[in-house]
Amino acid sequence: MNQPLQGYRILDFTKLLPGPLATLWMAQQGAEVIKVESPSSPDTVRWMPPTKEDGNSVFYHALNAGKKSVSVDYRSESGREAILKLVESSDVVIEQFRPGVLEAFGLGFEELKKRNPKVILVSITGYGQTGEMAAKPGHDINYLSYSGVLDGLRDSSGNPVIPKAQLADVAGGSMMALNATVTALLHRERTGEGQHVDVAMAKNVSVLQMLRISEEKETGRYEDYLSGKLASYNVYRCADEKYIALGALEPKFWQKFCNLVGHPEWGARLMEPELKQEVADLFVSQTQQFWTDKLEKEDVCLSPVLSVQEAMRHPLFKDGFPAVFGSTQLSPAPKLGADNDELTP
Repeated sequence: MNQPLQGYRILDFTKLLPGPLATLWMAQQGAEVIKVESPSSPDTVRWMPPTKEDGNSVFYHALNAGKKSVSVDYRSESGREAILKLVESSDVVIEQFRPGVLEAFGLGFEELKKRNPKVILVSITGYGQTGEMAAKPGHDINYLSYSGVLDGLRDSSGNPVIPKAQLADVAGGSMMALNATVTALLHRERTGEGQHVDVAMAKNVSVLQMLRISEEKETGRYEDYLSGKLASYNVYRCADEKYIALGALEPKFWQKFCNLVGHPEWGARLMEPELKQEVADLFVSQTQQFWTDKLEKEDVCLSPVLSVQEAMRHPLFKDGFPAVFGSTQLSPAPKLGADNDELTP
């Protein structure tokens, strides 16, 4: 069976997480992904602990399965020519350098178009290709802080909390890069035109807070109903120090929950601040398993807060964890330069 990106060749200059995850998804959807690395400065994720027996990081193996590897000094004239030769048969070039770096290598969009007028260049940066912050370095935590997302992630003492998930890298980078690639390919199918697409992680991650932004734009404040203000939409500690997530946002779910736990009178008290403590006292009286057995299968939007290890074993992820966007039958992540003979003869 043909996959959506089968027949497309992706030339991948990206490193670390945002670009490699995007091109992993492209490989899962059938694209031929060629990972391009400099022999003197390969992807630093290769060496991040923990490592596997081959000395490469578990992160490298997870992010680069199904890809080919070319190790070329693209700063040299011969290396640059080898890359430009590959560009002639590639559909997309995806890169993650700061603005201007690819041009300094002699591989900017104008040079790429000379070899392949229909080529698509997808550039992933923190702050975009233009503007006073374009050359500024950054990582996930910086993009979250500039976009206002980190301001909305606070503990009970009001301190910003660093999420364990790389929200900006993935939602603002990987997902947007995949979207940009697919839509640019669709545009090319319709018009024959290639293009240079700007994927700016700090800008893109802002869309994760659309409801908050739309409310603050209109009223100047945010009621925070979906961030722990309501008893019906909250996280509660159980007797065994595990947690339950309750998402009974709609009145029908909330009233049913109240009925099932023997407190139908709570249904009309949702906006009372003290109600959260009463619900908390109820949940802490029993274990997580008790509440899961009692309520998970009811229409009340209740779920156990699972660890990664527990999520791996949950029936929801019987087809794989994390989710796979296409084929699971991918070749192992390649050794550095494994495909030089085939691709750069």
